[in-house]
Amino acid sequence: MNEPTPPRLNLIQRAMAKAPTAEAFAPPRREPVAEPVLEAPVAKAPAPAEPVRAPEYKPANGASVTPAATPHGPNTVALNMGRLREGRMVTPDNRASVTYNEFRSIKRKLLPLTRDPETRATTKNIVMITSALAGEGKTYTAINLAICLAAERNLDVILVDGDVVRASVAQYFEGAPTEGLLDLLTGRRQNIDEVLTRCADIPNLHILFSGRRDDSSPELLASQRMAEVCSALSRRFRECVVVIDAPPVLATAEPSALAMHVHHLLMVVAAGQSARHQVEEALAGVVACPSISLIFNKAPEWQRSTPYSYYYSYGEKTG
Repeated sequence: MNEPTPPRLNLIQRAMAKAPTAEAFAPPRREPVAEPVLEAPVAKAPAPAEPVRAPEYKPANGASVTPAATPHGPNTVALNMGRLREGRMVTPDNRASVTYNEFRSIKRKLLPLTRDPETRATTKNIVMITSALAGEGKTYTAINLAICLAAERNLDVILVDGDVVRASVAQYFEGAPTEGLLDLLTGRRQNIDEVLTRCADIPNLHILFSGRRDDSSPELLASQRMAEVCSALSRRFRECVVVIDAPPVLATAEPSALAMHVHHLLMVVAAGQSARHQVEEALAGVVACPSISLIFNKAPEWQRSTPYSYYYSYGEKTG
């Protein structure tokens, strides 16, 4: 008697079936789609605490984005503790909270993926946070993850507000400047340190806010200039992770283009919000990224079997 044919798994089910355990996480086996624009090798800094000086490179339009060698720019911001606590987000003074432990778990799975398997250098270090629809918690995830990552010793973290249409990272900081990413993309600013700010509460956390709006703001995220800025940010410090809060995938086409210039993508899926077909469509739109994972957000308390977040690997592309 012929055995019945097993049902065909859809994209999300395949993603969940491929979810590795924490012990199974291993560094990716291939380089990201977009190679860094900077061609010169990174020079060894005289002391571990000093950032690496990256050479200036020239975009096609003749402008340049220069990652300067100073530790941080003149701008300094502070965490808006009241706003963070109101949103039940991570704060550096409460590392025993459930939220902190959830994002610590995600951090432990992510960090090994940022290192080169042979040199162990942090070279695959650009992480894009997005979702299918607005309101699923991508900004919440990006800020919490950045703060948890910044708790690591000898690791600098750059949080980028890449949702240039509905920028919201600034509300969680006090003294946020008006200039930022868009000023680099339009050429109004050439030097990263002119717009990169440092968090006074977490010295190794740096923020690149969205900057001044431009009529072509969404298109700028898909430009070659954005690829060059990402490359410069990834080499800004000797040991560094770049976390980009990107727009929702189904709201605009730019995340699909941006996915080609990042090493890892975390897709936030809110419980009871995005339909299955919307999540599948969003995943198909960012398939250019070599490493995609799903984060299940806003899970009801009765669905939580452990105090840790659900972190499913969508799988690393091979071959």
